[in-house]
Amino acid sequence: MLLRRDATEERDEHIDMTPMVDVVFQLMTFMLFSSQMTGGELVDVPPARHGVGVESTSATFLTLLGPKAPGAEPELLLGHGTGPVATIDQAKQAVDQAAREGIRKVVLQADGEVPHGKVLEVAAAVSEIEGVTVHVGVQEPGGEP
Repeated sequence: MLLRRDATEERDEHIDMTPMVDVVFQLMTFMLFSSQMTGGELVDVPPARHGVGVESTSATFLTLLGPKAPGAEPELLLGHGTGPVATIDQAKQAVDQAAREGIRKVVLQADGEVPHGKVLEVAAAVSEIEGVTVHVGVQEPGGEP
C-alpha cells in the first residue's frame, strides 16, 4: 500500500548547482591554458588619416573605372581617370617607361564597382616591373580624386 505525504509537509526540492559550477571551472581552465601569454607580432602600420601620401608629380597613376554595363569589363585608364584607355600590357609599358625616367611609384585607383580580382590582376602585372612600388589610391567619400 502506498503512503501519501501530508499536504502540509514541505517538499524537499532544489537545484543542484555543482555540475554547472564544475563546467564553468573547466571552461575557465581551458581558456587559461589555451591562451598565449605573449604578445602578437609588432606591426608597423602607417598612419591612414592625414598621413604622408604619394606626390602626384612623382608617381604614375592608373585608374580602373567600373563597368558601364552589367557583365562588361572595367576600363583601365592611364592617368587620373582622364587618360587613354589601355590594356594591361600597355599599362605595364607606360609604367616601365616611367620607371626608366626615375618615377618608380605607381598609384592604382579603382571605382567601388570594380571587382577586387581585377584590381589585384593589374597590381600584380605592374609590380612585375623591377623597382616599382604599387600604392592603392584612396579618397574620402565625396572628396576630390
